[in-house]
Amino acid sequence: MYKYVSMLLVALALLPHMGMAQRSPSPAKLLGVKDKKAAERYHQALAQYDRYNLEIAEDLLLEAVQREPSFAQAYLMLAQVYEERGLPLKAIAAAERADSLRPELYPQLPFFLGQLHQSVGHYHEAKLCYERFLTFHQKHPQSPKLIEPARNRLSSCQFALDALEHPVPFSPQNVGAGVNSVFDEYWPSLSADEQTLVYTVRCPKQRDVGIPQSRWQEDFFISHREADGGWGMGRPMGPPINTDYNEGAQSLSADGRQMFFTVCRGICNIYYTEVNRDGYWEHPRRMPTTVNTDRYNEKQPSISPDGRTLYFVSNRPGGKGGYDVWSSTRDSAGQWQPAVNLGDTINTNGDEQSPFIHFDNQTLYFSSDGHTGMGRQDIFVSRRDTAGRWGIPRNVGYPINTHRSEEGLIVNAAGTVAYYSSDIAAERGRDIYTFTMPAEVAPIPTSYFMGAVRDGRTRRPIEAEVVLVDLGSKRELMRLRADEAGSFLVCLPVNRQYGLFASAQGYLFHSEHVNFEGSYPRSRPFRVDVMLHPIAKDEVLVMRNIFFATASYELRPESTVELDRLVLIMQQNPDVRIEIGGHTDDEGSIAYNQRLSEQRARAVVDYLVQRGIEVSRLRSVGYGASRPVAPNSTPEGRAQNRRTEAKVL
Repeated sequence: MYKYVSMLLVALALLPHMGMAQRSPSPAKLLGVKDKKAAERYHQALAQYDRYNLEIAEDLLLEAVQREPSFAQAYLMLAQVYEERGLPLKAIAAAERADSLRPELYPQLPFFLGQLHQSVGHYHEAKLCYERFLTFHQKHPQSPKLIEPARNRLSSCQFALDALEHPVPFSPQNVGAGVNSVFDEYWPSLSADEQTLVYTVRCPKQRDVGIPQSRWQEDFFISHREADGGWGMGRPMGPPINTDYNEGAQSLSADGRQMFFTVCRGICNIYYTEVNRDGYWEHPRRMPTTVNTDRYNEKQPSISPDGRTLYFVSNRPGGKGGYDVWSSTRDSAGQWQPAVNLGDTINTNGDEQSPFIHFDNQTLYFSSDGHTGMGRQDIFVSRRDTAGRWGIPRNVGYPINTHRSEEGLIVNAAGTVAYYSSDIAAERGRDIYTFTMPAEVAPIPTSYFMGAVRDGRTRRPIEAEVVLVDLGSKRELMRLRADEAGSFLVCLPVNRQYGLFASAQGYLFHSEHVNFEGSYPRSRPFRVDVMLHPIAKDEVLVMRNIFFATASYELRPESTVELDRLVLIMQQNPDVRIEIGGHTDDEGSIAYNQRLSEQRARAVVDYLVQRGIEVSRLRSVGYGASRPVAPNSTPEGRAQNRRTEAKVL
């Protein structure tokens, strides 16, 4: 919506004699002052300002206005000096004095006064300034390029005043001495199980290494959750991750075994590393040219929970403004595809920063100064619909957002706790804090499903593909590969039913049905060890996502998710013949269960035939309740016994 515009633009757009004064001194009367010494101090101050000697310029200007209290130009220049020295309240006082002395001379000044007021949270005063500026320029258009920014800023002030009247719950808590220190800590990143926290620390360094003439460098620290729930003492990640240069703005994968981060050496690019079999972080590698460019900045990555999509910001050509949010997706061969801009819904003609894709893989948090907000960078949230489109961003509200810049927010998998960095305790510098996420802007609560994939005969790990499907919408939510040890972690938004499928070439797939109502606590994740069986005679595939209407053989629509995977195996292996076996629990008579199991097996065969599988390759058998795999004495056991199996003939 807007960028911060320096008051220097006012000075450059003033009277012609102001620019000439920097080349050759003008008489005091040309400046409209009587005191020649005041005029001299003013010109001397301009020369010192050009050399960026701001404190000397301030002293000279103060002497000028002391000698000539009605010296409007000197007050305006003094406001500029105070602004650049980071003293906005003094800048406001000086600018208001200049405005009161000669309002007709500087028609742009109300805009910049509004900007100054807004920068310190004086929203009512800023609103009046923008209204005054717009009213004047409706009658006397002189600064057309400032009209649209003024309207946008006026809208922002109106939003902020309303937000102040309706604050969201917000009570930040310091994460503790294990993480926070006397140095600045920021950019937290969290694993899905909330057991690992990686963050950036600004540390002192030797002056003869790294960035020349710098006393500081940014390094990664890592902390692990302790038994009492607190965070253990953070320690440097060390080489090869930490170097003598700056590393920061990192993103952990959901399982905590990969990390994507920013390295700035002239320009900023994104690198990644992962934990090897021995438990050590590997040497970082630069992301490919489909993500990084050689002439523009790529930074602040966020990896999706399935590891397939990387979100980041870049100022490359083709964007909507300064920095935009982009994404690159990894294909089935593991190659990162050319980055794409997230579009007008997310990106503006301002700057978007610090994207964070939540563990639900549907909720995106980011900072922006282009959407209507409280001031500079505000935090926003957008949700992706079933068609993959991002919704209109929503400001997360005051006092999470203020007149300052807020960025770098992440949210735990459960969607209940946010982590961010702040200097709200100024004496401590920047520390990492947590707060309870307001329900209105919280993501979908998400738990996780973890396990390992192994060969059912040899027990060797398999780098299988693991896919998570929402059975209700039949939408694929996540797709990832198990690591070299066969391990995987899949995040699952709660209150839905899922089909989880593991597959590898030459094997029957494995399916799990996950009725995920309510979130599992960290101490008890949903876990399963998957055994994949080769496509060989007498191997049996238990299809756990085949559903029938109650007391019926009518297939329910969500069954097609798994049936279509069986169709694919039959198409890829044209010599394979299978038997579809129907099984029931022991409720009802033997005859009834036998008939129902036969009908259900036949219904599956009919579906496969409809999808083009030759009937000669299929056989249906009903086993009734004769082959239980669990006791029929519990609801859980009976559910396991009501199943459909595919046996390789």
